[in-house]
Amino acid sequence: MRGPWSPRRSVVLGSLCLGIWAPSCEGGGARQSEIVSTLVRADESLIRTRPALMAGKLVKMASGPYDFFRGTVPLYRHDMRSGTAAWPTRFGLTVPLVPSLGDPHPENFGVLRAPDGSLGLEPNDFDAADRAPYLWDVRRFAAGLALATREANAGDAAGRAAAAGQVRAVVRAGVVAYREAIARRGRGESIGRVTTFDSPILADLASRANRDFAARRELSDLTVVEAGARKLRRGAVDPEDPQTVHAELPSYARDALPDMLARYRTTLVAPPPAEAFKVLDAARQFGSGVASWPRVRALVLVRGATDAPDDDLVLEVKELADSGIAGLYPPGVYADDVGQRIVTMSRASWARPDAEPYWGVSSWVGLPCQVRLESEGQKGIRVERMVGARGRPDALVAMATALGLVLARVHTSSDEGVTLAQAIYAKISLDPEAFVEEQADFGEAYAERTVADYGHFVTALGALGPRLGLPEDPADLPRADVRALYGSPPPPSPSPVLP
Repeated sequence: MRGPWSPRRSVVLGSLCLGIWAPSCEGGGARQSEIVSTLVRADESLIRTRPALMAGKLVKMASGPYDFFRGTVPLYRHDMRSGTAAWPTRFGLTVPLVPSLGDPHPENFGVLRAPDGSLGLEPNDFDAADRAPYLWDVRRFAAGLALATREANAGDAAGRAAAAGQVRAVVRAGVVAYREAIARRGRGESIGRVTTFDSPILADLASRANRDFAARRELSDLTVVEAGARKLRRGAVDPEDPQTVHAELPSYARDALPDMLARYRTTLVAPPPAEAFKVLDAARQFGSGVASWPRVRALVLVRGATDAPDDDLVLEVKELADSGIAGLYPPGVYADDVGQRIVTMSRASWARPDAEPYWGVSSWVGLPCQVRLESEGQKGIRVERMVGARGRPDALVAMATALGLVLARVHTSSDEGVTLAQAIYAKISLDPEAFVEEQADFGEAYAERTVADYGHFVTALGALGPRLGLPEDPADLPRADVRALYGSPPPPSPSPVLP
C-alpha cells in the first residue's frame, strides 16, 4: 500500500509566494493560475483553519493523476460552468434533475455486504451526491473511466500501452451500458442488484472481500486484545503506509460518542439493539480519502452482538460537508441538512436500502458526520490493483459495463424513475450512437486534460507551498479544543521528489 506522502511521487513543498491570493508562479501560465485559484476558492476555509490537514490532501492529490482527479470536483465544476472544457449541448437535459452521485469515478464504487451476507456492486461514496442533470454524472464517469484506463498497469510498460490503446473502447462500454439500461428502465423494467462479477477486477474484489470477511481481517489489522479486552491500535497501523495513523481523541470528543451513536442508530434501516453500540475504544484516524483527507475521521470500537471480543465492530465516523455540486442548479437545495442528503441519496442509489446495514448519519461535537462499518468484508475498486489480468482491456471493458448499468440504476431508482428514464432516453434516442461517441470524445479529452492539469498542479504546489499561496493569518486558527480534535497529521516522508 502506498501512503499519501510516499517519497516516490511526493512533491517538494517549497517556500510560499507570499501575498498572492490568485497565485501565479513565474512561467506557470494561465491554466496553472486557473487551477490554483479554483482549488483555493473551494477550500479556502480549510486552508485557513486546518492548514496541516489541507497539506495532507494536497500532497495526496500530487501522488498521481488519478488522485488529483479525485480531489478536483471543484475544478470539474469550474470547467463545466465556465466553458473551459467542451460541453456539447445536443444531448443536454437541464430538467428533470436526477439523483446524482456527483463524482461517479470508478474508485467510488465497490462491493458492499448486505445483512444476509451477499455482496452487491454499489456506489460507496456520497460526499458529492445531490440532484443534477444526468450528463453531469455521465461525463464525469466517462472521464474517470478514461483516466483509470490510462493509469492502469503501473510498472508494466507493455500492459499500460495495451490498455491506453483501448481507452475509447472502455469508455464506450460504460456509456453503452448506461444507454441500454436507461432504455430498459424507460420501458418499465427494473435494474437489479449486480451480484455476478464477470470482470477480473470485480471478481478480485468479491474474492478478497469474502476471504477477509471470514477472517475478520479488520480486527487483526486495526486492533489488539489485551487482558481479554480488545482495543484499537495506536500510531502507524500499516508498516507499508506510515501516514495511516491512529491518535488519541480529546476527552470531550470521546465523551460525546455514546450520544452520537444513539442518534446514528435511529437512521439505520434495521437498527441493532442499543447495547451493540457500547463504546469500547476510539481513536482519531489520519490518512484516508483524497477530497475528504482534511475532514475529521475517527474509528470507534463497539461491543457488537455479545461481550465476546471476537464479534466487536469497528465503525468509521467521518465529518460531512456540503456537496461539491450543491446549489449548481435551481432550486439548489434538496435536503434539510447534510445528513439527510447522505441518507436519502445512499438509500435511493443502492439496489436495496440495506446494502450496507451500518451506514447512517449523526452529529458529533457540532459536526455532521457519516457512520459506516469499517470492514475488510467489503472492498472498493482501486486503480492501483488494475494490473496483470485485472489491467487487460477486456477486464476494464467488463468493469465499465457493470458500472454503467449501476449508474443508470442510480439515476432512475427513485419513485419517479421510469419518468426520469423516459426523459433521458428521449434525448439519447435522437441519435443513440452519436450519444455514445460524444461522451467518449469528452471522456478521452477530459482525461488528457487532467493529466496536463496534474503537471500544472504539481509545479504550483512545489512553488507555492501547501497553502497554495494563500497568506497565513494566525487569527484564522480555531480555538484550542477544536485544534485538538483536528489533531496533527504525520509529516511528509523524507526526501520527496517530483514525479
